[in-house]
Amino acid sequence: MLEKDIENLIAKYPDEFFTNSGFKLVGQQVRLGKCYVDIVFSDKYNRAILLEIKRGILSREAAGQALDYYGLLKQEKPSEIIELILCANTIPHERSEFLERYGIECKELGIAKIIEVARKYDYRFLDEKELEKPTNSEPQHKEDIKTVVHPVSDGYNVWIFQANPNRYDLLNAFSDPNIGDSIHWLVQQHRDKIKKGHTGLIWLSGKESGIYAVTEIISDPAVLLEPAEEDQYWMENKDRNVPRLRVKMRITRKLLNSPIFRSQLLKTKGMESLSILRYRQGTNFPVSKSEWEILSKLIYG
Repeated sequence: MLEKDIENLIAKYPDEFFTNSGFKLVGQQVRLGKCYVDIVFSDKYNRAILLEIKRGILSREAAGQALDYYGLLKQEKPSEIIELILCANTIPHERSEFLERYGIECKELGIAKIIEVARKYDYRFLDEKELEKPTNSEPQHKEDIKTVVHPVSDGYNVWIFQANPNRYDLLNAFSDPNIGDSIHWLVQQHRDKIKKGHTGLIWLSGKESGIYAVTEIISDPAVLLEPAEEDQYWMENKDRNVPRLRVKMRITRKLLNSPIFRSQLLKTKGMESLSILRYRQGTNFPVSKSEWEILSKLIYG
């Protein structure tokens, strides 16, 4: 799911996201003075409504840029009423309060809602189309093309690694080509049991909690610094450039466009004792053999 996908879906189906708004599309990537606006609508009062789209967490830097951008637009169009709506998957409360104080409306766009609208109108995400392009060479990520089910022994060797959506911008990190399929993750529990060769499930907590990726753990836990490419997606400086106990993982399947949501797991027979559904506090959670058999079917079909 790219930022462009979110823009396209809102532009084509505004009533799905802004009920009874009466928005009519004027254009996408519209130039207004020195600025380009992601989407311009007219509303039922014939006012211009400008939308800026940000994927993932709205960072402090992006909030400041939006404010500067809004001020520039108002300077360039002093005689016009300009309504600006800033959309992101996650908008921390303090940032929405700050922006709305200056007249910028904030709108959270849930991942589940975006996926729901895409499926309703048979919209294909751009990154999925990219994977389907024919190539003369071997595919880089065979796991994206064929089903891969990791074996599980009688003991635990599948682990859930939890991410806090207000601390780490998972969506943008997982879409960054400079990171690719390599990712490091904190180990704060079960440090003597998590091993190289085990399977990891990346779980995003919060309003739309669920499984967003499958990984292969390719190192034993060790005190490591994250590469700069990953480190930049921490939202606070206190979390950056800090050596911590981590494992290195290779992402074998990304589920950004089709997460296995917590709400679905709560309705799935056999998931009643899944550790992360019972105890949400922590970073690392074990998955039993029987639970992984059920999860594999949900993930791989």
